[in-house]
Amino acid sequence: MKRILFKLLGISGVSFGVILGSIVIFYFWASSSSYPQEKYAEVVKYKNSDFIDNNDNNNVFTVVTYNIGYLSGLTNNTAITTSKELFENNLKTVIAALKPLKPDLVAFQEIDIDSKRSFNINQANKIAEALNFAQGAIAINWDKNYVPFPYFPFSAHFKRILSGQAILSRYQIESHERIVLDRVTDKPFFYKAFYIDRLAQITKINIQGRSVILMNVHLEAFETSTRQRQTEFIQELLSQYVNKYPVLLIGDFNSTLINGNNPQPTINLLLKNPDLKSAVPQENLTDKKAMTFPSDKPIAKLDYIFYTPKTIEVVEWGIISEAKQASDHLPLMMKFRFR
Repeated sequence: MKRILFKLLGISGVSFGVILGSIVIFYFWASSSSYPQEKYAEVVKYKNSDFIDNNDNNNVFTVVTYNIGYLSGLTNNTAITTSKELFENNLKTVIAALKPLKPDLVAFQEIDIDSKRSFNINQANKIAEALNFAQGAIAINWDKNYVPFPYFPFSAHFKRILSGQAILSRYQIESHERIVLDRVTDKPFFYKAFYIDRLAQITKINIQGRSVILMNVHLEAFETSTRQRQTEFIQELLSQYVNKYPVLLIGDFNSTLINGNNPQPTINLLLKNPDLKSAVPQENLTDKKAMTFPSDKPIAKLDYIFYTPKTIEVVEWGIISEAKQASDHLPLMMKFRFR
C-alpha cells in the first residue's frame, strides 16, 4: 500500500512539475519580444510618394493627432471576437475622414504594425500609402510573442502583438528618437511583463527649410502617479527645444480637466506651461465640441495638441467627427502657420 501511495505521489509530483515548468516556459516565451530592436525606432520612405517642395507657396499646415485604437472601434480591449471585415471597414473610414483635410503631419497612437488581433495588417503603411505620405517615423511600444489579454475567453486573447506609434509626414523627417517613459509601479510582475511601453516619440521635420520638433506621446492611462512622472519628464524634454525650434507636442495624454474620477488632472502641468498653448483655447477645453472620448458619445478630452506660441500661430482647430467609431477616440486637427 505504501509503495502504491509513494508511486502515486511521485507521479503527481512529476505531473505538477511538468505543468509548472510548462507555465514558466510559456510565461518567458510569451512575454519575450521577437522584432529586431534596432527597428524599434525607424524612418520609412513610402513608395510612389515624394516630399512637398520646400519652395511651395503654402503657408498653412495641417497636423492631426489620433489614437486609432488599432482600428478596433468600440471593441477596443474588450473580450469580443472581431472580424477582418471590421478592421477593413474602419480603415476605409479613417482614410475617408482624413483625405479631404490633406494633412501634412499625422501622429497616431495604438497603431498596429503586425498584430494577430488586427489580422496582421500594417496599418501605418496602409494609411500612408492611401494618403500619399512621403515618410513615416515608426516607434514600437508593444512587441510580445503572446499577450493573454483579455483574459477570458481564451479565444479573445490578443496573441502576437507588434504595435506602436507613428508619425506620417509629407515633409522630410530629419531625425527620429524613441524614448521609453516611466513604467507602472503598483502592478504585479506578470502584469508588467506583458504591458506596453509608454513612449515619447521625437521627430525633427524640415518644413520649407525650417526644422520643427514634433513630439508624439501616449501617456499612462490607469496609474495617476506614473502619468504624473511621465508628464514631468515631458516638461523637461520640452525645455531642450522650445527656445530653439517651433514645437508641436501632441498625442493621447490620458488626462482630462474634468475631476470626479480624475482628481489629479496631470494635463494641468502642460496647460500651465508658459512656453505652450493648447490648440483648443483654454475657454473651450471643457466644451462638448472639444471632447474626444469615447467616440460614440464623447464626454472626455484625452487628446491634445500643444504648440509654441512664439513661433506658431493657430489658424483653425477641430474634432474630426467623420472618423466615426473607427476607434474609441476621435482625432483632433489643427491648422497653423509660422510666425
